[in-house]
Amino acid sequence: MRYGRLNIMAGAAGLVICALGGMALGFTFDRFAVQEGNHLLTLTRFYLREGHSHGMPISILNLVVGLLVDRLALSDGLKRACSWLAVAAFVLPLGLAAKGAAGAAPDFPPFGLIGVIGFLGAAVLLFIGARRAE
Repeated sequence: MRYGRLNIMAGAAGLVICALGGMALGFTFDRFAVQEGNHLLTLTRFYLREGHSHGMPISILNLVVGLLVDRLALSDGLKRACSWLAVAAFVLPLGLAAKGAAGAAPDFPPFGLIGVIGFLGAAVLLFIGARRAE
């Protein structure tokens, strides 16, 4: 395993961290999301929840990349790029969670876009490498 090790470690760590974040959101649901029997979702809690829910599939993407990247019909440089792009995808849930932790400020910088580009880049390279394989 030449390129996939980092992705497997990142994917496994991401699953644990996102699961813990989901547990924290669940344990605090009644205290912060229910008022007088009504379910309320503040913008802050919305972004924290989005960080949790976007982190899970990105973790799975990293596990898939970790298991497959060395088998893809790509050059070593593109394999390395695929691996790093998948790890860079974690910027999206980190950006969403950071925006939530900052109180969902409207002028918060959109650095989560780096994660979107990473996710798309890794997915495209997975597709190309699998398509070229025999």
